[in-house]
Amino acid sequence: MSIILLDWSCRERFHALDWLTSQTVPREQYELIWVELFDRVVPKAIHDADVVITCNQKRSYHKHKGYNAGLLESRGQVITVCDSDAVFPPNFIGSIIKNFRLPRDEPEQLVLMHYEWRTDAEYPEHLASIHELSAFVWKELWPNVGACMSVRKIDAMRFGGFDEHSSYRGFICGPYDLAWRLVNAGLREIWHEPGVALWHFAHPAPYFHPRQFSLSNLRRWFEVTYPHCEYHALTAVEGFSTGRVLPLEENPEVYRLRMSGRRIGTAFEEKYATKTGPAGFSKLQRLGLRFALIREGLMRCSGFLIWIVEKSLGKERFEALYRLFLRCAKFLLKILEKTLGRSRLQFLRKYANR
Repeated sequence: MSIILLDWSCRERFHALDWLTSQTVPREQYELIWVELFDRVVPKAIHDADVVITCNQKRSYHKHKGYNAGLLESRGQVITVCDSDAVFPPNFIGSIIKNFRLPRDEPEQLVLMHYEWRTDAEYPEHLASIHELSAFVWKELWPNVGACMSVRKIDAMRFGGFDEHSSYRGFICGPYDLAWRLVNAGLREIWHEPGVALWHFAHPAPYFHPRQFSLSNLRRWFEVTYPHCEYHALTAVEGFSTGRVLPLEENPEVYRLRMSGRRIGTAFEEKYATKTGPAGFSKLQRLGLRFALIREGLMRCSGFLIWIVEKSLGKERFEALYRLFLRCAKFLLKILEKTLGRSRLQFLRKYANR
């Protein structure tokens, strides 16, 4: 398994690493990938995580690009994207392994969503056991699709990874973009048991709280860069509603790996499988094909006109006129070959040699 933890130089504490390194399953069964969107290097992440990535993004951050960085670096059969400042029960990873029926050659194909408890209390200084969480007041549990998700890596790659479209830039986004597209593709979505939910304490500067003003709180407002649907990314909701399965803007490396994994039956089909890149046919190519379609129509019409001329002139006179036309065409072709070069006019020679 690969656990992807995201930071954008905003985490005040790094207790999630303590809880994730104290699981009931052997440490060699999973890896921790810490992804920093900017350039901050956290010593604790260097010490506890197996992989640390800095994306060196500038200005408005893009979480999905960080998710893809972790996805491409991951080695596990199953990837889990989750809050990097949550408390994890000790059987959290073991329960995911059980749901996906690992270890097997092929894990169970599903979208596993994880509940997350939330409280207005801040993280206590000396929290040592999961049992101490009962001392806090927790809000009602609800399906927070932005908290945590687990899927097979092969499914994440097969359906384009996380969408890097500009509408996902900023705070309003999350792993549900990929989860909902996988559901559209036919994968079964289940929600994990509440008994192994994550636990999330409040941040010192609360998000979007009108009665607790701070400069950090104000900064969070400016991190919402695109219209949303009840604080879910508008593009993700639209894609879920329309049944879209691929991202609007795919990571180039994910695209390359996804396309290289195709198994095409014949060499004849392979010719068409690589006609374009991810952008499709260019406007110039489409224009050329449009002209080719017009030419095909004219050629069909010319056959009808030739039939009329032949009937009007008679067969002998028509044959004589046709031979004269061919001699003129060959003469014109020789002139064009000397002017433009023989190789550029090769496609015309088959007509002139008839």
